[in-house]
Amino acid sequence: MPNLKKVVAVDVRPGEWARLLPLVLAYALLMASLYVLKPARNALFLDAMGAAQLPYVLLLVALVGGIAAVLFARISRWARPDLLVPGTFLVLIASLLAFWLLLPHASTWGVYSFYIFVNLYGLMSTSLLWLMANAAFNPREARRLFGIVGTGGIAGAIAGSAFTSWIVGVVGTENLVPICALLLTISLLLLRLVRSAAVEDGKKEGSTQTASPLKMIAASDLLRLLAGMAALAAAVAAVADVQFNAIVELAYPDKDAKTAFFGQFFAVLNIFAILFQMLITPRILRSLGVIPALLFLPLSMAAGSLAVLLTPALWAGIAVKIGDGGFRHSIHKSATEILFLPVPAEIKRRTKVLLDATVDNLATGLGALLVLLLTTVVGVSFQQLSYLSFFFVAAWLVLVLFSRSAYIDAFRRALDRREIDEGELTVDLNEAAALDSVAASLKGGSERQIAYALDVLGTVSARRLVEPVSLLLLHESAEVRRRALTVLQNQTGPIDLARVEELVDEEDLEESVEAFYCLYRHHDGDTAAWLRAALAMEKRTWRKAAVGYIVEYGTAEERDLLDANYMRSLFDSSWQGSVKERLGAARILGRLRQPELGDYLHELARELMNDSDRQVVRQTIESLGTLAAPEHVPWLVARLADRDYRHAARQALAACGEVALPNLSKYLLDDEFDLGQRLAIARVLGQIHRQEVVDLLLGQLGRSVPLLDVALIKSLSKLRNAGLSFDRSEVERHFDKALELYFNVLQLQVVYAGDDGGAELHLLRRVLGEKRQETLEGLFRLLGLLYDPDDMYRAYLGLVSKGASQRASALEFLDNVLERAVKERLLPLLDYASVEAAVAQERSLYKRQLNNRFEALGYLLQAHDDWVRACAAFSTGRDALVLLEPLLGDPRAMVREAAVLALARAH
Repeated sequence: MPNLKKVVAVDVRPGEWARLLPLVLAYALLMASLYVLKPARNALFLDAMGAAQLPYVLLLVALVGGIAAVLFARISRWARPDLLVPGTFLVLIASLLAFWLLLPHASTWGVYSFYIFVNLYGLMSTSLLWLMANAAFNPREARRLFGIVGTGGIAGAIAGSAFTSWIVGVVGTENLVPICALLLTISLLLLRLVRSAAVEDGKKEGSTQTASPLKMIAASDLLRLLAGMAALAAAVAAVADVQFNAIVELAYPDKDAKTAFFGQFFAVLNIFAILFQMLITPRILRSLGVIPALLFLPLSMAAGSLAVLLTPALWAGIAVKIGDGGFRHSIHKSATEILFLPVPAEIKRRTKVLLDATVDNLATGLGALLVLLLTTVVGVSFQQLSYLSFFFVAAWLVLVLFSRSAYIDAFRRALDRREIDEGELTVDLNEAAALDSVAASLKGGSERQIAYALDVLGTVSARRLVEPVSLLLLHESAEVRRRALTVLQNQTGPIDLARVEELVDEEDLEESVEAFYCLYRHHDGDTAAWLRAALAMEKRTWRKAAVGYIVEYGTAEERDLLDANYMRSLFDSSWQGSVKERLGAARILGRLRQPELGDYLHELARELMNDSDRQVVRQTIESLGTLAAPEHVPWLVARLADRDYRHAARQALAACGEVALPNLSKYLLDDEFDLGQRLAIARVLGQIHRQEVVDLLLGQLGRSVPLLDVALIKSLSKLRNAGLSFDRSEVERHFDKALELYFNVLQLQVVYAGDDGGAELHLLRRVLGEKRQETLEGLFRLLGLLYDPDDMYRAYLGLVSKGASQRASALEFLDNVLERAVKERLLPLLDYASVEAAVAQERSLYKRQLNNRFEALGYLLQAHDDWVRACAAFSTGRDALVLLEPLLGDPRAMVREAAVLALARAH
């Protein structure tokens, strides 16, 4: 006998029944009441008014429904969520009791009112119930459980329809109404048991949103598409209702006979719907996703419209209602509600009823108006109305296709909401008031504030700036003086050039160069002659400032003024000078690019590379990156081993680019080379945007220790956006290996689960947890090479967050972004009730089976990660000592020592 759980695809996990069961029962009773009312409504209207009047009542439904929805939206804007649902249900119950008293004496307007009320009743009650369902379940729970909720509703619809068909002959059509009031009352009591974070939050405060629901809908691509699809569904349903009721009116002239037929028809229709919901809907939602599920309703309604076009027989009328009755409240409702999940809770609460009620009513009215125009003005038959349905369905299908990207974008934004947006400060300096406010901050502010204000001024030129900026030339901070000189270079007013000349004599080369450049910009005579004179001065500070100016700002002709002999005469004595002089020489080193200075620059570099001051060496490293000479690469690589120089060396090697690649490749591939330096080299390669780098890193993956693999994947991630080519099959191969490793880690965690053992096993369990996180990060970095890296990063952040809703949103996002072959292997390992369940479910997909600790230990002792091997060896008990003997000769000292300690402990 087949497993019932598998047949109906039920997957309810611990902790979910308390929310699910009352919701399912409440929805079942609500739908039962609706399907008691629908036959009564249809029969009463057709008996009193006839099918020809149906378009008119549908227009009234649109008008009254639109007004009611607007009023409801205003109320919901300020009402607490925990009061909104019960308050609305109580109004509906009171209205039912009022109609019970009214209908036996009802005139034409009473019949019209009842028809309109039943439409509003169905829309508002179901919309509010699904609003609670959205708040009670996260996206992944919804994908598994909304089908069950829908099944409960259809079961209730079957019971209501069958009950109506049986009881109407006993109590009469009008006396069905108080039964519905009782069912709705019980439903309300059940909903009080459904608690959710959204409802609890609503108790604390009302809405904080100020935008109107219409503006919220207009601002969201997803909500606009949902509104469009709902409108088209309602319009097609309106046409189908006219066709169906016209056929039924011809077939059944008696009122109670009509009621009995409607009851029987809806019962059979809902039996079909519940079977489909139980057997098919969950499988479609879980395997194909939301968008294919949304296609069932429009395609089925198109097929029914075609049947009516071909023949006016009763079976055709039944066919046109199969889609609306069979799929609208089953797979279509479940799929539509899933589309709402990435919408923020407050926006959802404010807009959902408006979308479900107003849009449905207005679209129904539009459909009815078009039916009236076509039947009364154009003269088409009710059969030919199918052409109108075909037009609506075509537009509907287009919106369904567009909804996939909107759904994914909505989840992308939902994942992004966990991050803090960084604001940028901009200042408009076109107005005098703004300029004065910035200039005022130069007086009396802190060093940091003044420096920032000078940066904001940048290249702005204004006479009112000269005085406050000139005063800063006396500031005690060299950084402030240097930035003030930069601003003064662009001014046209009278500047204290004497003070600027004093600053040329400063030891700090950067300040000296900026002062020299300021004088150069404000020199009235022949600047070329003045520059040559400065290069010939006896003051070495002026000569260095002139060289610094040429290096930083000079033209090609001015650079020709420098040669090796001049530079040697200027800097040879620097090694006996101050640190600032040597630092200035190191800065200039990286800015001299004339080929004829090559030999001298190498001489200067060798002197500076061996300087005793670390700041000078660090500046030299930076300058060597600018020079990009291959002979300096080994020395820069050696600096990677020094913590003080590591960052500067990485930046310098990255700046060398392809010049450094031969050496970097050699060191990376050398297993005997220092691991720390290889890790740093891997980071450097991530900054060199060359195709050969991508090929090198992909080729090296999996050939060394896991720690290096992590660094290689991170670097590949950085290269992903550089427009380089990635061998997809090679990336997929590495992803498959990483996925298998992740599964094996899960197996190990299952095998070693529990609290038994001492500190040794506790350490191993902690290491396995760390290994799992490391492997998961690697998986998503590899996915970032196959898909949008930002998307994969968002999903990863959601998965590792502590919030259940963020994890669920991330999983739902992946389910819609990843290709089927990838997600079918990955998602079961991420979305599970327990690790044990995930391992048991996926065992058949992987070769290695780790069923006990002896097998697990054998696997761990052969791992590539030396730390994992050492921890596993250290945790070995007496029953597995034989596995340790080969480790006594292991080349890794850490592994050998762990094996020795374990053996010693055992004896």
